[in-house]
Amino acid sequence: MIDHLAHRIEQAYALRRFGWYRGCSTRRVWAAAAMCLWQAHVEDPTLPLDSELFVASQARAGQLRDPWADLAEVEAARRYRSEVRRIIRGLRRELRREITRAEKRIEEGGRLVVSSLAQDGRLSPLGCFIAAHRKGRPDLADPFASAAMEQHRACPLYQSASLGLLPPDCYPLGASGPVMPAAATRDFKKSIVMN
Repeated sequence: MIDHLAHRIEQAYALRRFGWYRGCSTRRVWAAAAMCLWQAHVEDPTLPLDSELFVASQARAGQLRDPWADLAEVEAARRYRSEVRRIIRGLRRELRREITRAEKRIEEGGRLVVSSLAQDGRLSPLGCFIAAHRKGRPDLADPFASAAMEQHRACPLYQSASLGLLPPDCYPLGASGPVMPAAATRDFKKSIVMN
């Protein structure tokens, strides 16, 4: 696991540091950076083991200077934690706006409410799923369960962002966790819309 993280961190660093010469470092720096990321995850399991996000959280493009200083010190974990929390706050704001909009559509009712929700470009599948669940409408949540799981796989930070908006045991994790059973309906919305 550490070797895999180390390799991914090295690749991400090389992409963000244009013109950086790989011969300026040893494999030890990448292993140390991977251990820093791993330790941050152990101390706070809500932090994903995301090598690319770990590197991106350290400095803006062009400002990275030394992989030891940028990635392998305790400060790197603090910067990563801060960036992840900032992203989660943003996702939570995004979900709240979507849920408010979707709940209004659900309250308006109608035979085509699922189609109306699915066709609204300002709503993500997860936002629709949460709104339907909050309104006590599993029949409306079911068509969005699969796409909401895809949205989670694309960005697992949505799970932390949804805390307080949806009971944790209802979050759509699919086979790896509990979710309302999905009805046999077509997938209304394949794309995930990010506002």
